[in-house]
Amino acid sequence: MDIQSLIAAHMSNRRRPTRMNAAAEDRYYRNQIILPPRLGLRLVGLITTTAGLTLLLAGVIKA
Repeated sequence: MDIQSLIAAHMSNRRRPTRMNAAAEDRYYRNQIILPPRLGLRLVGLITTTAGLTLLLAGVIKA
């Protein structure tokens, strides 16, 4: 099998998504960036716990 046939066999036949207007594009990217509140609180808790454990292991905090 030559390289052109191999590439043609693995190319996607999917249609490209329809083009969005400016308002739809803004909504799409706004929804992609915002973290859900529950995930945000979990992330803050994880960062706080990691920082505290790191300081404890480094000897900054006397247990």
